[in-house]
Amino acid sequence: MILAITQPDTPVVDPFSSDLLGECFQLWQDEGGWTRSCLSDPESDRPPCLSEPATAALCRLLTDVARSEKPLLRTISSDYAAWAVPVSGHLPAQVAVRIVDNNPERLIELINQASHCAWTRDTSLQRTTATVCSQEDQLLAYAAQVSEDLEEVTWLRELATNLELSESSNSVEAIAESVLPSLCSLLHAFTVIFVRDVAVTGRERSLPFVWQTGPIVIPRPTCLSILASLVADGQARTVVRNYRSSQFRSPGFDGVESCVIVPVATSSGRLGWLMAINKNVCPLGRTGDDRDPAYRTYMSEREFGSFEASLMNATAVVLAAHGRNCGLFHEKELLLRGVIRSMINAIDAKDSYTCGHSDRVAEFARLISRALSLSSDHCERIYMTGLLHDVGKIGVPDDVLKKPGKLTVSEFELIKQHPVIGFEILRHLENLSYVLPGVLHHHEAVDGSGYPHGLKGDQIPLCARILAVADAYDAMTSNRPYRRGMPTERAEQILKDGADAQWDRGCVDAFFRSVDGIRLIASQRSTPAELIELAPDSL
Repeated sequence: MILAITQPDTPVVDPFSSDLLGECFQLWQDEGGWTRSCLSDPESDRPPCLSEPATAALCRLLTDVARSEKPLLRTISSDYAAWAVPVSGHLPAQVAVRIVDNNPERLIELINQASHCAWTRDTSLQRTTATVCSQEDQLLAYAAQVSEDLEEVTWLRELATNLELSESSNSVEAIAESVLPSLCSLLHAFTVIFVRDVAVTGRERSLPFVWQTGPIVIPRPTCLSILASLVADGQARTVVRNYRSSQFRSPGFDGVESCVIVPVATSSGRLGWLMAINKNVCPLGRTGDDRDPAYRTYMSEREFGSFEASLMNATAVVLAAHGRNCGLFHEKELLLRGVIRSMINAIDAKDSYTCGHSDRVAEFARLISRALSLSSDHCERIYMTGLLHDVGKIGVPDDVLKKPGKLTVSEFELIKQHPVIGFEILRHLENLSYVLPGVLHHHEAVDGSGYPHGLKGDQIPLCARILAVADAYDAMTSNRPYRRGMPTERAEQILKDGADAQWDRGCVDAFFRSVDGIRLIASQRSTPAELIELAPDSL
């Protein structure tokens, strides 16, 4: 039995169902039995009273529509037909119903109305689908652009990171090797080539230098031929040539379809050239026609443009700036080494008997440092410290420094001041600050008996402990005004006996791991022609 319950609320159905039903319909709900919830228009004519068989037929229609979730038109009596549409997304189940007269013209009208609604909905769906597809295409394009932008940003960040690699030990080629592979991938180029034809330092002779990266390797003569042909006027300017260029049909351009050439230059001068050859894009797979849009798109993708040129210019600026920095660092290094050499020469001029002592101690210390597995930079710093370790002897009086006999207590106190004097001389040179610990403490002993501060064990800087061993060995095996040098065997035995007392055992052990090289360097020392003849027992 159907219970009709009238409520003031207007039933809510989707627009399509409303179009199918028209302006006036009933809303039925399954609550263990079908009940009428409300009318779409309470002020309109009430639906007709149905006989019991018609009501039963309507209930079956409502049940079928709720189960199938599809609209149905069915005759429920000889006088009436019911047009039922399910209301989706609602629990308990609801069905919207319109009861009409059961005559052919009215039914045809309803069918035509349903067909029109279906056509309208299909058209709307097609438009919506087209809009969604267009939005998906735009979304994919945006995603591709974001991906490319992310790659570009990542690469620019890497490029910016390499700006920090400005030490003279990092060559321009090292920077190129770091950034150009990712640039080649970002440009989708078959190869990126760096040609350096201007020297960064005066020591470079093997130019032009050609370095390249990418899946294709172009012979060196071809690289130089391309460069000579496209920048023949020598002007430092960007050159972009694509596959339509007549130059690519000339000899020496075999396989070249497009290229970009940018100068690696700063305002002070050019360092070289950066080239990208051929875009690496998927082949079309057929002979194209310029009238075919797909072919024209494919060919445009094979061309280099402003995007590629701008990225290459950014790279060229970094390479050029670093090349300029390398030149400045090299000049600075030469100046610093010149200052150091002048100081050493001043010491040698003051005492010819110790000529070459600082050089040998520096070489010994570098070998010992390597045996201790120190980094190459650390080894070079210890080498420089060895060169300067005795610079304080400039402040020691000549009569004390060159005295052929035994020193008095006061004279030895003057000699013991040379580490402090050396420290005071060098402490104002900021670029040489790393040598100060070794210069000041190379006469300290691990048992605390050394000078100037009586440091013990690990209180003594490692560089000073290394220099102490190297300095002692050269001093013992070198000729001095007051004695001849010891035999190497005796000097080495003294080092062994003094380990853990005067010298650091680890440094002594490292000395003996590199003793062959040390002996070779020691054997090449020169002896002053004016060496005073000493008695055999003067040792």
